[in-house]
Amino acid sequence: MPEDVDRLQKAYEDRVRNLNTSVLQRQRELTTLAQVAARVHGADGEQEILDIALEEILGQMGLDAAWIFIGDQRERKLRLAASRGVAPSYLDAVRRDGLGECLCPEVFWTGHSMQARNTLQCPRMPDIVSGLNAPVAHACIPLKFEGTTKGVLNVAARPGMTFSDEELRFMETLGHQIGLAVERARHRQAEDLRDQEARAMAAIARAIGGALDAPSVLRAVGETGREVLGADRAQILLGSAPEAMRVAHLSGLAHPELAEGQTLDLASAGARLLLAVLADGTACAVDDWSRDERTNRELAERWQSRSGIVAPLTAGERVLGLLVLTRATLSRWTPEQLDVAEALAAQASVALENARLYEDARSAYRELKEAQERIIQHERMAVLGTFASGLAHEVRNPLNSISLQLSILERRVGRLEAGLAGEMNSLVGIIRDEVRRLDSLVGDFLLFSRASRLQHQPGDLGAVVDEVSRLLAPEAEAQGVRLQRRTQGEALPPVCMDAEKMKQVVINLVRNAMEAMPEGGLVTVESGLHERRARIVVRDTGPGLPPDIDVFQIFVTTKPQGTGLGLSIVQQIVQQHRGEVRADNDPRGGACFTVTVPFDGGQEGEGT
Repeated sequence: MPEDVDRLQKAYEDRVRNLNTSVLQRQRELTTLAQVAARVHGADGEQEILDIALEEILGQMGLDAAWIFIGDQRERKLRLAASRGVAPSYLDAVRRDGLGECLCPEVFWTGHSMQARNTLQCPRMPDIVSGLNAPVAHACIPLKFEGTTKGVLNVAARPGMTFSDEELRFMETLGHQIGLAVERARHRQAEDLRDQEARAMAAIARAIGGALDAPSVLRAVGETGREVLGADRAQILLGSAPEAMRVAHLSGLAHPELAEGQTLDLASAGARLLLAVLADGTACAVDDWSRDERTNRELAERWQSRSGIVAPLTAGERVLGLLVLTRATLSRWTPEQLDVAEALAAQASVALENARLYEDARSAYRELKEAQERIIQHERMAVLGTFASGLAHEVRNPLNSISLQLSILERRVGRLEAGLAGEMNSLVGIIRDEVRRLDSLVGDFLLFSRASRLQHQPGDLGAVVDEVSRLLAPEAEAQGVRLQRRTQGEALPPVCMDAEKMKQVVINLVRNAMEAMPEGGLVTVESGLHERRARIVVRDTGPGLPPDIDVFQIFVTTKPQGTGLGLSIVQQIVQQHRGEVRADNDPRGGACFTVTVPFDGGQEGEGT
């Protein structure tokens, strides 16, 4: 009946309009998140990050006023950190008198309403935003970073309007992103401070004539001492325990018994003089090692030493080792020469201590950087998890409804005349394709947010690659792509891994390679043992990767319909296995992705 057709057409158009509205809203939110992330990524300071965030929020939401307070709960004090569209008189009053009567301290200090909310209760709203005759609704969003609430984001609505639940949730997500960026900036400042300390230590080390690596310091001291004092041999022993002294440096004539890197037990060797200097920390000179009661004559003959100086290396109360300078001939050492040896030992001690401190600083810097990366990843996952949950709830339910309605519509269309039925089926097909694409996008977000939940157990990584090759072979053939499976090197032993997650890694890489060749080509999948690590290599004969682009960065994609999540998921799963994934352009053409993982697969990350 014509009435039924009209009714179906109208229902279809209403559904499409609602779907388009929802999709456009999500696209705007994704665009805002991506723009904020891109802009704050290169920001150096906290103030710049806050200013960028307010500018993007107001610009994308078409609003006029927003402001941010930052503080420390222990100090019970908030300060106005950034603002847009706020009355100058209010800014002056806050700077001069503080917040006064305001709801922000309640949210900040008591944790009241720790989710974004609309409020009309702010008594100062007409003073905050110029041109208002009465209060307007505004969202009050706690900003959390470094594990606690550190601020409040306020966004004023237009007069007579309130924010929807979706807008409030979106602003919460933005608040998480702002907190993450501020935390990253603060960590960067801490890194800069450590870097300054390292440069200062390097300058001090250069001033005392040594490099910052211990072997260079020891070589410079040993060779200088030998040349200045005319010694035949220089030996530097490091350690404080007599039974475990390490031979760290030898120069001059070849030593008859010692070698660099060797561990020496002074007591077993009978080196009485060296033991005495190590114990009391006092340098001494011996003119004739064969006649001095403090020495072991037999050892002196074996070591071809007739005279020498032994000076301790000390740092405060701590003994670092011994500097030993010897001659093969009988010699008289002057007090000045002993002073020079002691000065060289002191210089070596200071340089070695500086080298140790510098290495500690480098280790701390590495640990700080790794901790920062873990925090950033954790916060990124928290933000994306929140957004993915909201996206799944808001999009998948209507998508399921649309799919059911489309199935009903398809059955009814089948009863129409052929020409009209064909036209309607074409439209229904387009809608169903778009529904599938949106459902896939939601699936990618959820997969990325859950990618770190691993369950490790020993498995056959080669069998996983074989399974994926068989699974994707029909899909590749349908696209005109030849899928080639190879093994390289030794067979893989069992790998401790989450087999399903590693399967997802291989599927993503192979599908990416296939999609890079719409006109067909060759995809080669290799696995095998390489440098005692399991390795998977996926090569294609496509156009290769564009230069100067990080394909593993979230939301970065080279595909027109891509989400920028597939390779981010790959990288996250591989890193959770304590492995690495690298993207290169093959010199022969096309792209090459290489995954390497240790056999233990990073079990300490299990279940994280």
